[in-house]
Amino acid sequence: MNRKHIVVTVVALAWLSGSPPALASERTESDFVKACTSSSNLSQAVCECSAKKARGELSADGFAFLVASLEGDDAATAKLRGKLPIDQAMKAGTFMLRGPSQCAKEAAPAE
Repeated sequence: MNRKHIVVTVVALAWLSGSPPALASERTESDFVKACTSSSNLSQAVCECSAKKARGELSADGFAFLVASLEGDDAATAKLRGKLPIDQAMKAGTFMLRGPSQCAKEAAPAE
């Protein structure tokens, strides 16, 4: 085997050995809800509402950053953080401080 074949084989095996990270455009509201409910004590309804708010307020990369953060995927979070402009990183980074509370208020019965 020549050097080129070895490199191609190693790259192919590395890629096949683990699933490649999802592209920002591939992250869904369902991904957000799954990560939200498993990493917090928020209800399914609040996580679903928050997913819709996040999808509407954040860029695709910002949304993917938030999902990766909720999943505890430090490698994906770091990679996306490097791609985000500072204002989008701040917006995505602080979303969970305001988004779920807005959803909870909206869902609360009127007094």
